[in-house]
Amino acid sequence: MALNEEFKVKAATPTAYIRWTGVWDMQDLYELMVGYLRGKKYKFHEKIYKHKHPSPFGVERQYTWEAERKFEDYLQFVINVYFHTYDAHNIEVVMPDGSKKEYTKGRLWMEFKGHIVYDWEKRWEETRFFIIKKKMEGIWWDLLWYREIHKLIALVKERLKMQSVGYEHRYWTGVHR
Repeated sequence: MALNEEFKVKAATPTAYIRWTGVWDMQDLYELMVGYLRGKKYKFHEKIYKHKHPSPFGVERQYTWEAERKFEDYLQFVINVYFHTYDAHNIEVVMPDGSKKEYTKGRLWMEFKGHIVYDWEKRWEETRFFIIKKKMEGIWWDLLWYREIHKLIALVKERLKMQSVGYEHRYWTGVHR
């Protein structure tokens, strides 16, 4: 493998999934996720938004997001989020204070994954940087997976009021941040 090819290798995380059936506030969930990514200084890109023709069962929508953030001079974190709504209907919910709010009722499928891009600016191509990269890959991977992606998953679960409320990996990579 040539030295240039070594830099194109990405440290990828596994894929985490959320499957949900019920009622949720789609606008609030969307804004929460985008707000989290922008708050962490990620550049957010909605790559795909598909609204499929409604069937008798409901609307089907697909969202594909990519968020990227320069972590250091030689690496970049990338988070990919895919979510798909099935059989979705807009319903009007009466809140405890008597006001009415529009929620979504249906099924939701979400996938979260990420990867690290090394030397994304191509400044270190001709050096022996890959030796350092291999040593530090585990540390960077942990930061992306536990501090960034798992935090986002925990926020989504909390907003959907799923059973596992809380962020179990909160202090996995240290108590700072």
